[in-house]
Amino acid sequence: MTTTLAEPRTSDRNTPKTRLAPPRRRGWKRPFAGVTAVVLGGVVAAWAAGHDEERVPMLVTAEDIAAGDVITVSDIRIVPALGVEALDLAPAEKALGARAALPVPAGTVLTGAMLADTASWPGPGQAVVAVQTQPGMLPDSAREGAPLLVLGTGEGDPYTVRLHSLGEEGELAGSRVVELVVAEDEVPEVVEAVDDGVRLALMSAR
Repeated sequence: MTTTLAEPRTSDRNTPKTRLAPPRRRGWKRPFAGVTAVVLGGVVAAWAAGHDEERVPMLVTAEDIAAGDVITVSDIRIVPALGVEALDLAPAEKALGARAALPVPAGTVLTGAMLADTASWPGPGQAVVAVQTQPGMLPDSAREGAPLLVLGTGEGDPYTVRLHSLGEEGELAGSRVVELVVAEDEVPEVVEAVDDGVRLALMSAR
């Protein structure tokens, strides 16, 4: 019996042999990405935990408040905040009806030190003196709450006072009636100095 060998078909010869692809190497970025994800997850969790804390209501002035003014509902607004526990925040029940112990600009967080008891204005040992100023007597840059030095024409020492109110401008340009917070025992001297032609020097706040 004769055995016949079959010739391979042309199509079989041209078919390339299949090669197995080499195993893909794991990139070095994968472990790093895992660590980064863990770290970011911790940051997000900490942020979320912080925002879950109870917010503390604080009082913020809605407009400028002059020293000695009685604080009303229209003067303040309530803003919830985090991380303000260390501040001496003024509670609403204490702030409403109290007087400002010093000038408070709009947008300021009210604290206990900014309030004065209604019955203690002016403060102990203080007095408020109204002074008629003339042009050139008071610097134009002086604002309420500013410390002033009363410079008389005599040889006595100058007196340190605080500008409480600028009042209204008078008929003569540059003249106005201002209010000064003066030490109680210096009231007569300050009034006498003003009558003699005083100058009010603006001092730096300390």
